[in-house]
Amino acid sequence: MMHVLSIAPYPYLPARKGGELFIAGYYAALAHYCRLTVVSVQANQAEGPLPYALWPLFTNSRTRYLNIFYAGQLAKAIRQKNVQLLQIEHPYMGWMAVWLQARTGRRFIVHSHNIEAARFRSMGKKWWSLLWAYEKWVHRKAAHSFFISREDADTAIQEYGLDPQKVSVAPYGITAPPAVTNPAALRAQVCTRHNIPSNSTIFYFNGALGYQPNQQAVRKILTDIDPLLQKTAASPYVILISGKGLPAELAAQVKATNGSVMYTGFVNDIGEYFAAADVFINPVMEGGGVKTKVLEALAWQKTVVSTASGAIGVNTNVCGNKLLVAPDNDWQQFITLMLQQNNTAEATPPSFFEYYSNTNIARDASAVMQALTARP
Repeated sequence: MMHVLSIAPYPYLPARKGGELFIAGYYAALAHYCRLTVVSVQANQAEGPLPYALWPLFTNSRTRYLNIFYAGQLAKAIRQKNVQLLQIEHPYMGWMAVWLQARTGRRFIVHSHNIEAARFRSMGKKWWSLLWAYEKWVHRKAAHSFFISREDADTAIQEYGLDPQKVSVAPYGITAPPAVTNPAALRAQVCTRHNIPSNSTIFYFNGALGYQPNQQAVRKILTDIDPLLQKTAASPYVILISGKGLPAELAAQVKATNGSVMYTGFVNDIGEYFAAADVFINPVMEGGGVKTKVLEALAWQKTVVSTASGAIGVNTNVCGNKLLVAPDNDWQQFITLMLQQNNTAEATPPSFFEYYSNTNIARDASAVMQALTARP
């Protein structure tokens, strides 16, 4: 069986956030198609047996990204363990993959989560162009690059000059959550917990709130969406926001809405909140890659209202009527879609779960890998 060594130079276990879930689900599925060794940091804490070997080679120090001594240990292991293909998450360890490729003769591939340079450019980082040049160099050195969406793949082909034959799409994989047997009971629990009137429409937003694009989305909820809803909504509503890391300044602004917007903090069982919600909203307009919160909400059978930027990278062809998109900054259209609610009872189409299945994604990726290892 093909032996793949993957470098994930940051903690991803236990998987809780979007990027962590992306890697964890992909690796668990990929391990059924190859012998997989994952090189990562010592901070990982698996919550149970893993179907692949986890090698905690890297320390938790940020110097791990530049430590040449790791390269020697990896080169030795590649030879001794008969590794046939290298894989890196993101482009950051690309320099090491290029060195290992030259030293061992093993090709490497990039498993990209987004176009990193584009993400930092959208966030106003002045040094994004340096990252663009480095990212371009890494992808051009790779034997193959997997991108999370067709949009990212096309961008990389155009801007980085990649050979389309060396580019594939490997979407963010989801695992269908368990069916909610009694959503009314869960809704009642959430309403009681937060003192929400039972006749309220519940709009929901969640994410890692220490992340700037998500903070900006909260600001849009407070300055644009909630004020317009107060003028437009004909019945009671509440906008629930959950996630870790909301700055005190924004938490105070939420409190000042007197209950039209509520911040729950981190929630242990996100399924309760998806079950309770009528509509999931995604007013994100910054950052790169696919907004995984959209896919997660769709997997929970929620109707999603998103900005155009927030829906970039999502395959709308498999979402049916469950994903509604408003132009960026058109908050009147955004709340018009929020208030429609004529499709909240519809199920997310089976095609969505087939396209975003970790098993199918890993199967297709492994076929590309097998072809690469078969070439001289």
